[in-house]
Amino acid sequence: MQRKGDGKPADLLEHFKPAQEADLAIHVKKIEEVKQWLTAAKKLHPATQILLVTGPSGSGKSVCLKTLAKALGYSIHEWTTPVDVDLYYDDKFDFDQDRVEKQGRRPQKALFDDFLYKTSRYCSLFASAAGESSKLLLVKDFPNSMLRSPEEFHDSLDRFRDSSTDPIVFIATDTASKSLDVAYNLFPPAVLESFQIHQIKFNAVSATLLKKAIKRIGSVMKADKGIAKQYQTVPSKQVEEDIIASSQGDLRNCCLNYLFTCMKSNGGPMPKRLRLDGSSVGGKSGKASKATTNRHKQPLGLNENLTIMHALGRIFHPKFVKQDGETRFVHSPESITECFLTQPTSIVSLLHSNYVTRCTDIQNVAAASDTLTVVDGIMNEFRSDQLAMYGLTIAVRSMMVNNEQTAHGFQPIRKKIKVQLHESTKSYSEELKKLGLIERPVPPRLLATEYKGYVSMIRKPVPNKP
Repeated sequence: MQRKGDGKPADLLEHFKPAQEADLAIHVKKIEEVKQWLTAAKKLHPATQILLVTGPSGSGKSVCLKTLAKALGYSIHEWTTPVDVDLYYDDKFDFDQDRVEKQGRRPQKALFDDFLYKTSRYCSLFASAAGESSKLLLVKDFPNSMLRSPEEFHDSLDRFRDSSTDPIVFIATDTASKSLDVAYNLFPPAVLESFQIHQIKFNAVSATLLKKAIKRIGSVMKADKGIAKQYQTVPSKQVEEDIIASSQGDLRNCCLNYLFTCMKSNGGPMPKRLRLDGSSVGGKSGKASKATTNRHKQPLGLNENLTIMHALGRIFHPKFVKQDGETRFVHSPESITECFLTQPTSIVSLLHSNYVTRCTDIQNVAAASDTLTVVDGIMNEFRSDQLAMYGLTIAVRSMMVNNEQTAHGFQPIRKKIKVQLHESTKSYSEELKKLGLIERPVPPRLLATEYKGYVSMIRKPVPNKP
């Protein structure tokens, strides 16, 4: 961790990082998924223990993994991409005489391969003293050369699988552009199946969990006198709500905005626009008008505070306004779409799961179904990054236009239907391994759809012919 010249940590969140599982402001199911994988990684074969964690920025992927791994006795070894530019201070490069010959740098792929091999093969002398029994490799800063040529990364992954003795975790952040999406470029479905990579998808943090994180930060400030000197009293509830609303589920953004709001000003009293109690500095605080007191404060941080639930409400129950003799939407489909450019597939999946119960006319259901079919075809085209945005825009607009008679009453939001394999699939795979019918691990989905059927046909006894 980088430090300032006065010895204080440069990372503001270093003082407030979670120390145990109960401190994590992440959904319980995601914590349980990561915990189960880390527990099983100590028992199963390490060649099949590869985990891919994806999710939006600030969803707590790294914090959750490091906290749980530390609690389970793992020693984390994280890969750091070396700097591409070397600095030479005493090589006399600008002079014609006494020029020192430079040796070429090793490629990033070679350094990455060395990290995977040496870290997983050689143990640390201090691991036993610290009480850490297992090692866990962590990669979230991918080498630049491998992002340009995914074949190099797949080759390194193949070598790691053949020679590894420890599990490895890859963390990738979701992006709006497919050309910059690490999970999309380096981990296509074929690679996930061939390397037996288990994927855990994190979602944006809910407002309830964001409140939990803010409350914990406030308690840490009160308990530590050294930290209390750097920050002032806890802000008002209105300011906290504005911070949570503006973060859009980004845990890191929420915590940093909260700390910036609590931070003391070294130059004297806080400016008027930053006062948390609503009073002005050197002004007429007692004569503040009632309208000014009740005025809604502008959110801090990000400008848009639209959540997924609010967006679905605006899509399935649109509001109209008459303007110049025409009926228009209060919230345009484009403004709703722009808030979710990083997760178009998730929004379309939610529309698929909920649009039928929101319509009262079968003609509206048929029109919406036809449009969603077209949207699925558009979003399956992977060669263009813009088509996903166009598909999301068409889906949102079609829902708002075609639903002429909206269903009233409470309707719960249904998640995307996920097909889960039967528990007998794993035991069936172990049985085939004992019989010698399969030698290498087979993906569970491939085993259930193809292998199981063919093997049952082979093992079926042939009737005796007369």
